[in-house]
Amino acid sequence: MAQDLGLAQDLQLVREWYENKTTVTEMIHWVNGRLKKWEEDVVGQFPEKAKILDVGCGLGREAFALYQWGFSLTGIDTSHEVIKQVTGMAKINGYPIQFSWYDGQTLPFESGSFDAVIIWAQTFGLMYGGDYNAFLKECARVLKSGGFLSFSSHDYEYASEIYPQYTDGRKFYPYADTKLYWELFLPGELRAFAENAGFVVTECARGEVYRPEDGVILHCLCRKP
Repeated sequence: MAQDLGLAQDLQLVREWYENKTTVTEMIHWVNGRLKKWEEDVVGQFPEKAKILDVGCGLGREAFALYQWGFSLTGIDTSHEVIKQVTGMAKINGYPIQFSWYDGQTLPFESGSFDAVIIWAQTFGLMYGGDYNAFLKECARVLKSGGFLSFSSHDYEYASEIYPQYTDGRKFYPYADTKLYWELFLPGELRAFAENAGFVVTECARGEVYRPEDGVILHCLCRKP
């Protein structure tokens, strides 16, 4: 019970952080409009003009870049403030991308709606002990047969070795003056999540960001049978 209460409080902190207008506005400066190297490798395997669902879209770095690659995008996020701001950014830049809020558990789309689902950046690491199996099954539901799922997380082994001062067990604290953290994982854990949800795993590996000094990201690419 104490653990459940602690997780509930942690999740409430996530909601408050991403609903804060000042915090979200500051995040705009992080949007550089580029895909990371590992992301480019992943989307190179997607069908041409694929219809992609971007789960945890944030302020649109991935969605805007993927649109420029010729893909069709739909973005969802659990923050009303994020959706408000990213919708405005899309309008200003002329991107015909639909962004909408969702509850973090149920994807508000019909079965078989997308060619690919991506869960990138910090999204997976902010679920805090959630029912990963159920959520990835929900991703499978909205995918077409043969559709791709790509999800990523921060690497426990890398973070604990390179940034021990910001790491406490499986928690990585990226910001000063807040208890907000990113949950850390191992490659085998991502593979197990995908396989337990019924996906066929193509790759679970560490991927390059932009430069060697940027470190690595864990990511898993799999397909719906």
